[in-house]
Amino acid sequence: MGLVAAAAELLFWPLPFFQQALAFFVTAAFPPVIIYFYSEYTRSLRTKEIEENLPPALFQIASFPRRTSMEKIMREIAKSDYGSLSEEFAKANRQIAAGASVPQSLDQMAALNDSVILQRACNLLAETYRTGADMSEAFKEVADDVFELQNLQKQTAAALSLQKYTLLAGGCVLVPLILGIILSIVTALNFDFEGITLSTAAQRASLVETAMLGAQIYLVIFAAIASVFVAMQEANAKKAVLYFILLFPVSLAIFYLLKSMPLF
Repeated sequence: MGLVAAAAELLFWPLPFFQQALAFFVTAAFPPVIIYFYSEYTRSLRTKEIEENLPPALFQIASFPRRTSMEKIMREIAKSDYGSLSEEFAKANRQIAAGASVPQSLDQMAALNDSVILQRACNLLAETYRTGADMSEAFKEVADDVFELQNLQKQTAAALSLQKYTLLAGGCVLVPLILGIILSIVTALNFDFEGITLSTAAQRASLVETAMLGAQIYLVIFAAIASVFVAMQEANAKKAVLYFILLFPVSLAIFYLLKSMPLF
């Protein structure tokens, strides 16, 4: 659908080459990028829910008597109110009922989820089942580690959020705003450099066209750098594509709006 719409733009919406290329890129890339990152967003929300519910689940596991079977422990976690985590244990219980072993079901749970913390918990559960050792203290330690890790993540996100939103706001609003106002002023004034007056229509059009192209290239480069920087801050390089595909169309739209507004 994006490619069809982009091809229609080429045929029915004539623009200068640079603007046409940008419009084609945005129209073709926007739908698949948004769909992909929406699925990533929903998956990350599910992973976050699992990790938030994991510490109380681990404390519950540690509270079971030593001789409690692993199958019963998993059934109790599945019946508890742990959201997506209980759903994962319910899937594992169904696999066990279908003939899979406990370690196999735990290994598959770990493999199908992106959470490193859940993978560690599944490994501990599988090791407990294989050895029969009392791992209650280990589960408590993992739960405490998860709590500390979550607190550190929240503190880090709060410390970096101001920088991130300042950079995104600058890339989306402030930089195109300043460039648009400057270009509008350039368009409205006559210039005289050492006796060479740029007053004819052709000279003025050439000046404005050069300034327009330079400003657009600068906005695209700035949006790309800002997107990569913010994605590196979040330790998620893939998000650079999402930030860029959202950032530079907005910045260009603000730039064109300000550029077309008569200031004098």
